[in-house]
Amino acid sequence: ALCLSNLAMGKTTTGQIVNLLSNDVNRFDQVTIFLHFLWAGPLQAIIVTILLWMEIGISCLAGMAVLIILLPLQSCIGKLFSSLRSKTAAFTDTRIRTMNEVITGIRIIKMYGWEKSFADLITSLRRKEISKILRSSYLRGMNLASFFVASKIIVFVTFTTYVTLGNVITASRVFVAVTLYGAVRLTVTLFFPSAVEKVSEAVVSIRRIKNFLLLDEITQCNPQLPSDGKMIVDVQDFTASWDKASETPTLQGLSFTVRPGELLAVVGPVGAGKSSLLSAVLGELPPSQGLVSVHGRIAYVSQQPWVFSGTLRSNILFGKKYEKERYEKVIKACALKKTFPLLDEISQCNPQLPSDGKTIVDVQDFTAFWDEESFQRTLRSNILFGKKYEKERYEKVIKACALKK
Repeated sequence: ALCLSNLAMGKTTTGQIVNLLSNDVNRFDQVTIFLHFLWAGPLQAIIVTILLWMEIGISCLAGMAVLIILLPLQSCIGKLFSSLRSKTAAFTDTRIRTMNEVITGIRIIKMYGWEKSFADLITSLRRKEISKILRSSYLRGMNLASFFVASKIIVFVTFTTYVTLGNVITASRVFVAVTLYGAVRLTVTLFFPSAVEKVSEAVVSIRRIKNFLLLDEITQCNPQLPSDGKMIVDVQDFTASWDKASETPTLQGLSFTVRPGELLAVVGPVGAGKSSLLSAVLGELPPSQGLVSVHGRIAYVSQQPWVFSGTLRSNILFGKKYEKERYEKVIKACALKKTFPLLDEISQCNPQLPSDGKTIVDVQDFTAFWDEESFQRTLRSNILFGKKYEKERYEKVIKACALKK
């Protein structure tokens, strides 16, 4: 998933990947147990038929005919298993994707009181999923029923035919026939149907995993233009598109260079292609024409800061060895000396650290975080939020928010 392109990421979700790892991969464990019964079952049936022919003659064909009738029936059931597995997996993916979206936006959902609507939506998706699982259970029950019923029917049909042909039943012949049918019963009426079921489900899982593995990945082939040390980024006649089927490219005919010491700002309206240009420099947007050459290392600072729960030092070091001199340089570069007394512990759940106004600074692979301005605001300034102070209205707000105490 880490190698998928942005276009491919839009075609899959985290829930679908989890479903592939938890459900579809598990089918391979199950199919290996029963796979060999696909050939062992028919082979064992042929050998038993020969032995029965030697014992009771042509009458054995009547009993084996019942087994032969069961084989195409199992084939049809296997196709139904495959179809139901595909539909169940699709409903499971949809349900997990919806659950992820609900959990992500649970704050807004609770704010607007949409809990019941989304609960009904998830319940309806779960009902559709369970309906397919229930049908699979019915088919599985039919397979198990054939295991208990088939042996009795086979013995009955065999000896009815044997007597009809004018033969006399003896205890020795009955004992031998029942023993041979018992030997083949477990394989043909239980393990063989289970093998058909598991193989059908495994084929569907293979198809789903193959579709995921064939999604577009980020192309790593990025030919480097000769560098004379005077250019860090060199873009020549660059044209690219996120959607290969689109007639209008996302970026077209771009050419620019960035030299050491230069600061290049990309400015434009929404949808102009600023993020796409940065993705092209990072190598996430493959070119359909032109070249992008980057000499040196790339530092990427995301729009949303990522800070883990821990001390300020652990966030700056990020698991690396502590070097006092280099650490002091980072502190000075990030202007964090005055912030140290205010921040002992960084945590996303800390009420002193609001989610807005976060700042990320990246200096030589180090990451630092602070929001000094939020600590300097008074309660009044947070309530007024830049508006003019009106005593009467201010008192009403204090009373309404129960802030007097």
